Amino acid sequence: MSVLYIPKGDGTYQTVPVTPENTRKYIESIPMYRNDDDPLFWPQEKIYEMQNQLFKRQMEWVWEGHDYYKRLFKENGIKPEDIQSLDDLEKIPLTYKKDYMAEPDAFKLKPQNPTLYDWIFDVTYTTGSTTGVPTPFWNTVHDIHGIWQMLFRGIKLGGFPPYSRGINLFPLGPVPHIGFFRARDIGVMGIGTLNMYGATGMVYPEFPVHRNMDYAIDLIEKGRAEVWLGIASFMRRLIMKAEKEGRDFSATKHIQALGEACPQAMREDMKRRLQNMGAEDPFISNSYGFTEMQGAMPECTDFSGCHNPAPNLYFFEVVDENTGKRLPDGERGLFAITHLNRRGTVLLRYVIGDLGAITHETCPHCGRNGERAIIAVGSTYATRTSELVNLKGTLINPEILRDEVANTPGVKEYQIIFTKKDMDDPYSPDELVVKIAPEEGFDTAKMEQEIQMKLITAVEMRAKVQFVPMEEIYDPTVALKAYRVIDMRPKVE
Repeated sequence: MSVLYIPKGDGTYQTVPVTPENTRKYIESIPMYRNDDDPLFWPQEKIYEMQNQLFKRQMEWVWEGHDYYKRLFKENGIKPEDIQSLDDLEKIPLTYKKDYMAEPDAFKLKPQNPTLYDWIFDVTYTTGSTTGVPTPFWNTVHDIHGIWQMLFRGIKLGGFPPYSRGINLFPLGPVPHIGFFRARDIGVMGIGTLNMYGATGMVYPEFPVHRNMDYAIDLIEKGRAEVWLGIASFMRRLIMKAEKEGRDFSATKHIQALGEACPQAMREDMKRRLQNMGAEDPFISNSYGFTEMQGAMPECTDFSGCHNPAPNLYFFEVVDENTGKRLPDGERGLFAITHLNRRGTVLLRYVIGDLGAITHETCPHCGRNGERAIIAVGSTYATRTSELVNLKGTLINPEILRDEVANTPGVKEYQIIFTKKDMDDPYSPDELVVKIAPEEGFDTAKMEQEIQMKLITAVEMRAKVQFVPMEEIYDPTVALKAYRVIDMRPKVE
């Protein structure tokens, strides 16, 4: 269970559980937090009023110099007077990833009278697209200041220990993604944070700057890292290796497991292993983030929901897949983001590619207002729409499969594969295969039976279970993160 670290003034902390009252005490104990007029503690009506004012100005910028939306509005007969508030958003067609990927430059604002704050500060890229071609996302100087404020408030929201030693475990990859760079920026905006870097990733022979997992383990142990940020599956592999080596990770207090779903069983496994290495009660958090936000929505405590830390930058909707209409709180649909205060890449009603649900209720754990993503499937916040598959004539949500397999005792790593009984015959029957890397000492026959029964109950489908070495499923020196769902079926034209 997560706690809040209230500085005593002598370099030590008082730890208290996350409650609305203790959250206020925590904020009051740190001058930079206390002096921040954080809108998440405003009344909801005031938050919405602020968002409407910012949206109106954003739309003025869009009409001035946004090639894609000016064209879209003309094609749909939309005039400036038609879009005056967030209540009018439903008049705007949804924007999909394919639209953005087709012409990313058309989504970059081109102001008529640019200032120094409109200069491009950095460019990050989306990853994992269906075409394999990364899509650029431009941040101006104006935007990066907003991102830094968002990260500052996210650190406060996530309850990072102040004056802590952090480590960035995101890889130095060939594509500049938000993981490494925004985790770097957290070091800039953290309260006295000292940042270390594992610098792992795909080796580039021209400049051998990358380091291996052993170096990262040494850095965590000898540098007494308290806060970690990285890809969930990579950090779990690192923890498992360190536990086997008997390392001292007793300083670890807080882990941000990002980049993919980290269900309850995976969190519990990581926590148990860390406790075996001396950590007292580490908080394993699974914030929800994506490139188009340039950051993440953090949890204030275990499974509290993922808060939007920057309602002054982003407005979220959950919309109906077929009509695009906004859905009420708690109903599951497509996540969509609208930028409220950006000068580089600007998106309106952009469908992130996930199915989930949100609520605007005051958080019972920390007392904040604003949007929160809530648990959508099993113990995770969202499922990728691109992963919804038709298997044997039945539409399957792999998130349900993932949750059932991950929560099975003895599963060290896993992979779910959709294939054919005869791969040379595209019309042969579909087959569901689950590869398992088991923990030592577990009865694999019993494990196979349990997984079979779980999947029959969850999706009414029998799986072929295969036990394999972990490296066959995930090798962190080759892939950024574990690919837990693979569709190997040949395409039928």
